[in-house]
Amino acid sequence: MENNEKNTENSSQLNKKLEKKALSREVVTYLIFGVLTTFVGWAVYFAIMLGGRAMLSIPNEDTTSGAYIGLYTAAQLIQWVCAVLFAFFTNRKWVFTEADKSKKILPQLLTFSGGRVITLGLDYVITLVGAMALTALLPALNSVSIIGITLNFNEVAAKVAAAFVVIVCNYIFSKIFVFKKKKD
Repeated sequence: MENNEKNTENSSQLNKKLEKKALSREVVTYLIFGVLTTFVGWAVYFAIMLGGRAMLSIPNEDTTSGAYIGLYTAAQLIQWVCAVLFAFFTNRKWVFTEADKSKKILPQLLTFSGGRVITLGLDYVITLVGAMALTALLPALNSVSIIGITLNFNEVAAKVAAAFVVIVCNYIFSKIFVFKKKKD
């Protein structure tokens, strides 16, 4: 009986520690800047996609042509550069405040960018495959007009799904490899 009480007490203490860690300032600020980084990336991505589709006369239902794949790839790469730069400097200054600040910015940025290349691949594949699959499954959502802008909502849904995966993976990579705490 006494062992069960100790196990319950230990479990309760562990749960409290996990809750405290989950709601730490670092996690909350990472989520805030992660969402802002996502919006920066999306603004660039969708501006390029909307403008490119219009300039190249790519219909909204097209997610497989060479023109679409070229435009999509350019949009992904350009939005990635903008988002990585925004994320690096905000994470360095406001999120990982206990990290070793004596490290030089360029090597740290290169490590940060290296991790982001991996999640760029995840974002690219999840968004592209998701857009293709959803476009085939839900053709009614290929041309949805919102406030005068016509979007392929399937592409938007795939981009949102990819964002969740990317934010979690980026946090883990940044915490473990880029913004390490100072050694005592």
